[in-house]
Amino acid sequence: MKRYVQILWGKAHWIFEAETVPEFAPDIVIIDITDKPEIQEGWDYDEETRDFTAPVVPEPTPIEPTPTLEEMQAQTLLNTEYLVSRSELLGGM
Repeated sequence: MKRYVQILWGKAHWIFEAETVPEFAPDIVIIDITDKPEIQEGWDYDEETRDFTAPVVPEPTPIEPTPTLEEMQAQTLLNTEYLVSRSELLGGM
């Protein structure tokens, strides 16, 4: 049994086993990877070099902690004071 991969949008999309390459539409790219057991679905495929590489997973972006109730109340008070001062300034024109 041989191991094959379908390439879709520059990635290893579907890995399957078969005795021979199945006949698909001519635009479907199927590559024999019997001698490359490390390849997994989702790996990048370089059409020019015919090399597969594991995708680079970016480091997660740190999530800012949720503000406490007191912090939200203080910010609301500041915003309210700012809006009141702006309306007084604009109303005095």
